Amino acid sequence: MKKKLSLVTILALSGLFSVNSLSASELEINGNVGVSSNYIWRGMTQTQDDSQTSGGIDFSYDEFYFGSWVSNVDFGDDASSEVDLYVGYANDFKEITYDLTYFYYLYPSSTAELNFQELKLSLAYDIDALALGISHSIVTKLQDSSAKKLDYSEITASYDFGMLSLDSSFGDYEETGTNYLVGISKSYDLSDATLDLSVAYTNFSHDSDSTKDEENVFASATYSF
Repeated sequence: MKKKLSLVTILALSGLFSVNSLSASELEINGNVGVSSNYIWRGMTQTQDDSQTSGGIDFSYDEFYFGSWVSNVDFGDDASSEVDLYVGYANDFKEITYDLTYFYYLYPSSTAELNFQELKLSLAYDIDALALGISHSIVTKLQDSSAKKLDYSEITASYDFGMLSLDSSFGDYEETGTNYLVGISKSYDLSDATLDLSVAYTNFSHDSDSTKDEENVFASATYSF
């Protein structure tokens, strides 16, 4: 799962950013396509350990942005696709970067009540080659009103050695479980594009049911343009 707001808000913002009020040089458009040997989200597979293909598009104007991202999923039911919508604001204060994003996660092929919305606040601080981050996501609306709490907190750390980066994270999914990740990644600057490659190990520990614990090693490649 990637980034995401309600469809009404997305359409309203797109109206604000119409061709009548913005020039082509003011509105930035970026896209991405990716493949992965497994779709891991917060330590849990979203494809039953099968491969993933994804793609997204982002629009930004000054510090504001909105966009969408799509991927295949497999939960063992009729859900086969995920569509994420999002809108946000990112800026910095002194040496700290902050990002406030509203997400809308949609599963259009599923008859189950899977859709939900989140508000996420992220803070990031770089010390030379060391990048530190912390985030907290609050579920604002669940299609399934009987579902448990799903707020999520995560801390991240990455160190760029030049040849490659060493990445790590730890997350706590309320009333669900905890997860951590360690991996390596490398970013290549191409002509007007970027290729990101990564390999990671993830471990998920369920709060109450050890049969739902997971360990995964997966590789991914993302082309951004």
